[in-house]
Amino acid sequence: MWRLAIKQLTYEWSRSLLTALAISAAIAMILVLRGFEQGLYAQSENVVLDRGGDLFLTQSGVSNFLAVRSSLPQLTRSEVEAIKGVKTAHPLTGFWAIYGPQGNKFPLLLLVYDTKGGPTHLIEGEPIRSSRDIVIDIGLSKRFNLKPGEPLVVSDFEFTVSGITSGSSALFSTFAYVSYDGMIDLFLESEIAPDISTFPLLSFLLVELDEGMDQASIAQQIEEAVPVVDVFQPGTLANNDKALGKELFGPIMNVLVILSYIIGMLVIGMIIYSDVSLRRRSFAVMKALGFKLSHIAKGILIHSMIIVLLAYPIGVFLAHMTSMGIEFNMPVYLVQVLEPFGLLKVLIGVLAMMIIGSLLPLRLITKTDPVLAFQVE
Repeated sequence: MWRLAIKQLTYEWSRSLLTALAISAAIAMILVLRGFEQGLYAQSENVVLDRGGDLFLTQSGVSNFLAVRSSLPQLTRSEVEAIKGVKTAHPLTGFWAIYGPQGNKFPLLLLVYDTKGGPTHLIEGEPIRSSRDIVIDIGLSKRFNLKPGEPLVVSDFEFTVSGITSGSSALFSTFAYVSYDGMIDLFLESEIAPDISTFPLLSFLLVELDEGMDQASIAQQIEEAVPVVDVFQPGTLANNDKALGKELFGPIMNVLVILSYIIGMLVIGMIIYSDVSLRRRSFAVMKALGFKLSHIAKGILIHSMIIVLLAYPIGVFLAHMTSMGIEFNMPVYLVQVLEPFGLLKVLIGVLAMMIIGSLLPLRLITKTDPVLAFQVE
């Protein structure tokens, strides 16, 4: 049956190719939408993990880095550094601003850092060297065509783009990095100066421990000695932000992904069904030659499986190229297509629909009169 299925594929190679390409397009659609969902959650994790440090300190009661306000007293840093086993506590502040010309406003998270927590994937330009310097994400750079050395105005205060980084986006927003001197100058010289009391001067602390110190033990000591903070390991806080992303966008993303599975699988099933139905004359010939229905069904499954196994890598390739195109043109989005569990899940679904689409026409084939094989078209 394998040889017969392969001969059928090669004999009608153009139809087989079109069938495989149609299935590939359906597979690519599913993978891209699922990759978009997974990329959204991965960005929420990475923005925490990229900050570095052994422990992450937030305001007591705050368990997220993104989309939640955290404000710590200024003396918190010295209190934390006084604990035995703590090497350094690096200050980090974050607040939202609006950037862009009239009619093209864009939310921008300004991350203020001193010695740690700044950009980790600089792809162009230089790090911050003065209070007027700002490092921006490539998504902001592409959207507003900003290059190193060009001005960037936030609330009537002019920064100079010193560098461009990648991987600094989450929740459909991009980040920009400034120094503490830059933040103070912005507060004092811009139009937001009257509202300076509403902005935190210290939001988080990134704690580095002495070599060999136990993270859990030091975390407990910090929480006992400094009750105004909550202490997290970076991975835990990253998981919290991933959970926040799922809470905010999970319902709509789940609907989109489920719909893509339903539509994609139905399309694949219909393509396989139509392909089998169009070969009724061939099956009539096989019945006339004495082939049993079980042999015909086996041949149909082998034929369909070969097409699907040819279509699947093409679909993955198309999805990967599509994700690269999306990320190149709109870097604020991350599309994770090549995620092993997702690839396996889609493959299993495609094979299931292939089986269903292949076996449904058997009733029609059973009723097919072998005389059809001898009719002249």
